[in-house]
Amino acid sequence: MPELPDLLHIQAKLEERLRGRKVIGERLTSPVILRCLVRGNLSLLLGRPLDEIRRRSHFLVFRFEGLDLAVNPMLAGRFRLASPEDKDEGSLAFALGFEGAGELRYLDDKSMGKAYLAAAGDWNAIPGLNAGGIDILSPQFTRERFVSLLKHRRDQVRAFLLDKKALDSLGNAYADEVLFAAGIHPKTWCRTLSHEDAVRLHDAIVEVMNHAVAEVARRDEPIEVKVRDFLKVRMKDQCPRCGAKLRRAGVRGMDAYFCPHCQPATRSALVDWTKTGK
Repeated sequence: MPELPDLLHIQAKLEERLRGRKVIGERLTSPVILRCLVRGNLSLLLGRPLDEIRRRSHFLVFRFEGLDLAVNPMLAGRFRLASPEDKDEGSLAFALGFEGAGELRYLDDKSMGKAYLAAAGDWNAIPGLNAGGIDILSPQFTRERFVSLLKHRRDQVRAFLLDKKALDSLGNAYADEVLFAAGIHPKTWCRTLSHEDAVRLHDAIVEVMNHAVAEVARRDEPIEVKVRDFLKVRMKDQCPRCGAKLRRAGVRGMDAYFCPHCQPATRSALVDWTKTGK
């Protein structure tokens, strides 16, 4: 799933290539992906120039005069810039042809992504787009505001980090990286975190996400490539800090990667992996 650093890289590359160019072709090969909130289909975009691309939550919103196309890639969605002569991918869901710039293709192996064609600015009609969370890369994301958000939560800290209504936005991969940087177990209850824990968690979000945004941009891979090899714990086997074997824990049906030594359990109900000898 593309996360915040990926989406910002994709946004920048697509704006550089497509902004101001008119849509001259459209193809929809997986109708289940598209939800039309206006009467019509993708052909409504023909002849309209792309005004801008906005990122909000896990969406990229392609803005045209009078219309917005909001795409949430979900688990397996990817964007690709292609030549019209390139062979179609088996996972092709839809494509938009742009004057003098080739095709923007949306690929989705799982057909789980969602694209919404809506009247310009009608974001409240699109589920999850206007979740309302604070932008974690903005100046408004201060320690004070984060601590205030956290102290009212009654869930586990990893669930809080993934809540788009609170924070815009973290996904599975970077939630693990943030918690590792802060030294906090993913199943820790928010109400048990001290003020110092909360400040450390805020600072970890800022540090991890700014580093990731810069690193993904520096790599400058094609937009369909997911850059994850620089992550420290997600999908890894050994802790880069202490050398311990990394563990996985289920949090709301999702795997969380953590180090049992650097992120010790804080509740007796949790398995203390440091004493199992495994």
